[in-house]
Amino acid sequence: MATVRANIGTWPPFAKLWVDVPGVGDTYLTSRTGRGSMSGTVSVRRNGRYKVTVRGSIFNDTYATSTFTVRIPPARPSGLSTSVSGRNVTVRWNLGLEDDLTGYTVSGNGVTPASGGVGRFCSGTSCSATLKAGGNVSTASISVRAQRPSGTGGSVASGASIAKATFSNGDNGGSTPPPSSNVPSTPPGTTPPSQTPLTPFNNQSPVTLPSVQPPGSTPGFTYPAPQVLGTSAPKATNAAATDSLQWGKSIGIALILLVIAAHLGTWTRRLRVAQAGVSDKGMAARMARAGVGRKRVARQREQIARAEALAKTVGTSAKPGRSTKAAVKDAKAPGATRTAALAVKAGDTKTVSAAAKAPAAKPARRRPATLGRRQSGVEVRIAGKDGAQPAGGHRARKHRKSAK
Repeated sequence: MATVRANIGTWPPFAKLWVDVPGVGDTYLTSRTGRGSMSGTVSVRRNGRYKVTVRGSIFNDTYATSTFTVRIPPARPSGLSTSVSGRNVTVRWNLGLEDDLTGYTVSGNGVTPASGGVGRFCSGTSCSATLKAGGNVSTASISVRAQRPSGTGGSVASGASIAKATFSNGDNGGSTPPPSSNVPSTPPGTTPPSQTPLTPFNNQSPVTLPSVQPPGSTPGFTYPAPQVLGTSAPKATNAAATDSLQWGKSIGIALILLVIAAHLGTWTRRLRVAQAGVSDKGMAARMARAGVGRKRVARQREQIARAEALAKTVGTSAKPGRSTKAAVKDAKAPGATRTAALAVKAGDTKTVSAAAKAPAAKPARRRPATLGRRQSGVEVRIAGKDGAQPAGGHRARKHRKSAK
């Protein structure tokens, strides 16, 4: 098992930890929200390159990667035993637990070596191989090695498991148990001579020791030092996604928010207009009471004409008791001729002569909405000789009422 760890900074806010296992593919380990570290364990049952990736949880973007290589030799084959039949020896062992085992190599002194894949030697969880021994071999040491890929294009072998096979002179055959149960014993009552050292038996050892040298190697062969991978693996660094895809996503989100804001603004504007239409104090209600634009313009023109007629008929020698409104109506009547001579000095005589013509009947109109309030437009007031209000005003109306 291997442990992988990643440190998360301010980005991404939601992160997931993945690992690409050789022969398996992407495998999810863990996730985290916010800043901090997250870790997970990986089963390294295969040699090769393992790629650790930090991805976002929302858009599955890649923010950081790290790669490490696993190169572990396979375990020694277990359960090794031999059986001899004539000049042939059969070797049996158990299948290894590694997922990426590629094969085995079986060899020994004085026997024909054999090598091949797992399918050649194994059936289920048991493996076996039959080797042929030479004619002058009485004892052979059989070694079995497992093979697996190194992860970098080569292969790596396990340590050798060794078993001894003894051939009888009569070719009757025999079998030998695993070497762990074959312990030589010293004959009882005998002691080695004191003047002769016990080792190295002076080349007369009663026990045949297995050879640890590869087949075909020269005497004095020395195995090279084992290769140990460095423990310093590259660490994942904080990285921010600033590519064009991320910018495009941000712009798209901003446009969506802008469209939503525009729709909300239109909806609230319609709501305000609808509320103003049903209220008697709203803008729509005031405009309805005041009339449309043409009617307002016509009223303003009428007020201006009334003011001009009032200015021209101040102090006129018209019939006594006739109201100013009647004079204004005469002045506004179509086809009427008006001649007015206004004196320059105070006290002069003012004369107004107009053709007698009945004023046209004016159709009834709607009561103005501005009744009781001061109207906009032009309002003209001309004082008389003594500073009194002009004829036809409020005092004139009172005078007419008293005269009646």
